Amino acid sequence: MNNQAFYSVQRWLKPVACGLLLIAEINTSWAGIALDRTRMIITGDARSVSANLTNTSPSIPFLAQSWVEDANGTKITSPLMVLPPLQRINGGQKGIARVTKTSGINVLPQDRESLFYLNVREIPPKPDKPNVLQLAMQSRIKLFYRPAAIVPETPGAVWQNQLVFHKQGQRWSVDNPTPYFVTLIGLSRKPEAQGGGRLTDFPGVMVSPKSSLDFSVTDGSVSQFSMMYVNDFGGHPELKFSCTGNVCKALPMEQQPR
Repeated sequence: MNNQAFYSVQRWLKPVACGLLLIAEINTSWAGIALDRTRMIITGDARSVSANLTNTSPSIPFLAQSWVEDANGTKITSPLMVLPPLQRINGGQKGIARVTKTSGINVLPQDRESLFYLNVREIPPKPDKPNVLQLAMQSRIKLFYRPAAIVPETPGAVWQNQLVFHKQGQRWSVDNPTPYFVTLIGLSRKPEAQGGGRLTDFPGVMVSPKSSLDFSVTDGSVSQFSMMYVNDFGGHPELKFSCTGNVCKALPMEQQPR
């Protein structure tokens, strides 16, 4: 190999080697703080609600910075706040983020849920090597305040079957008459276990209490469909709907998927 060819190969190998080294550094550090849930609900008769934080690294300690935001994404400390706002979690260990009520909680509507967000940002230790790329992850989950007057008597109660869909070609709307936020994952021709067949292309939309939402479907001529939603536990159950004319309502619970 002549000198020109050697230096050309060397120039090509150097960025590749650096890239492989960077990937190795990222992979060895691909760990951090993980939450044990995707949503939290604090009820009117509860003083607080907690989420478990786990350091998924077996040996590297992380700081966990936590805070609450309102529905507009503004950082707040009232009427809800999280304690502790900053904590150290050693490798393989757990911590707790506890959301508590503060002054102003009674100012919130008592006939419907209010939406907040819990944020948890991991802060890794300072690297002991130069030129190491660190990835600090941040988790953001929905946090609902549910007044005591609307807490269901039965855990796991279904109210999403009260939604009503209105068809107008491929442009539909959904009415949510309940006092709860409802997150729709999507509509399909059949339940997922029967093959699905998506009618919507959104990744998930949230319908506010006692409100409506417009969206598009790929086929407005269907007379039956399945709705997948997110329940209180983060699960993704489905409900069957049937249409009469341009109005679609949920089938009776005894006819729903088990």
